Amino acid sequence: MKLYEFKAKEIFAKHGIKVPKGRVAYSSVEAGKIAQEFGDPVAVKAQVLVGGRGLAGGIKFAQNPAEAQELTDHILGSTLKKEDVYCVLVEEKIPIETEYFAGVTIDYQQKSLVVIASSRGGVDIESIALEHPGEIVKEQIITALGLTDYKSRRIAKNIGLKGRNMRSFATILKSLYTMLIDYDATIVEANPLALTTDGSFIAVDAKIILDDEAYFRHRELFSELEAYKKTPTEGAKLRKALAEKAEIPTYIELGGNMGIIADGAGTGMLTLDLTRDFGGDVETYCELGGRATPELIEEAMNIVLSNGNIHVLLINLIGGLNRMDEMAKGITSFLSKKKGRLEGADKSEIVVRMSGTLEEEGRKILREAGIDSFDNIYDAIEKAVSLAGGS
Repeated sequence: MKLYEFKAKEIFAKHGIKVPKGRVAYSSVEAGKIAQEFGDPVAVKAQVLVGGRGLAGGIKFAQNPAEAQELTDHILGSTLKKEDVYCVLVEEKIPIETEYFAGVTIDYQQKSLVVIASSRGGVDIESIALEHPGEIVKEQIITALGLTDYKSRRIAKNIGLKGRNMRSFATILKSLYTMLIDYDATIVEANPLALTTDGSFIAVDAKIILDDEAYFRHRELFSELEAYKKTPTEGAKLRKALAEKAEIPTYIELGGNMGIIADGAGTGMLTLDLTRDFGGDVETYCELGGRATPELIEEAMNIVLSNGNIHVLLINLIGGLNRMDEMAKGITSFLSKKKGRLEGADKSEIVVRMSGTLEEEGRKILREAGIDSFDNIYDAIEKAVSLAGGS
């Protein structure tokens, strides 16, 4: 069983191999937050179990959080080499000076473990062997001795490394060998293993394939991978899963053409009942709980409006525990990152009812963003139902 890149990198880091700073994102909003935390250009990488992601459009580079969010929007939910993408790895962009290949695997013909290294990285080892066979070093490992320091250094030297770089590369080879043994893997490789401008090695990509026959020794890891592969990749199940991950208390899809987001259960149920009384047909009911945040309302909008059936989104907010200026910032943040274009159907509209703590400040923020808001719930619902084509 092949591990996803992010999981392989977790194991690399535990064994002392440097990997880029990164985190997994399951939505575009989450990707934007991660990019903002990192504060530098980032790589957005589709998490799939196939090679050649870069050429297939599964690896993109973003200069800022807004671009990271936009790129993630395009990657999530797409199909890459016949595999669905439902999460991305957002990583710091590494200043690469030279790319190397380093790996340990099983040579089934020789019935032994082998170390493979090359001064050419970034492409699969088969391509290197075909185009530059003289730049690959391959050494068998004597099982009784393991990968010795001497052999590791000799391999590093034979691909042109010297001094500190040679010693660092040799240490990485020994770590790859240890991982292969510890995890009963058939392949462990870093490609590219980047030598950065500051003189350190970083595994820009990581690959680990486990031997299925060793399941009984790694039950927890195999179970985790099986559960990961069963995560929904599209449609209502995906939106429900994203809502649960964002800790949104209630997310229900009902089959209409309107979406409702409310900041409390009582407010939400009242809004749902009144909308139906006015002739509206509700598709999505989303309740954020008593203490909502700008980030949570932005995430909720992103999830709800990823449903193309929604023509109108009605947001009903009452400022008890929540401040309306902060809620307004969450709404405008979503719109600014979408550059005025909603994810759902072309007719999508947003109607906001806002009342309570700092409501005037909140309305001002919305007004400056070109969004009208209502104080009266009946006026807001009547407007939303009208836009949705209801009675």
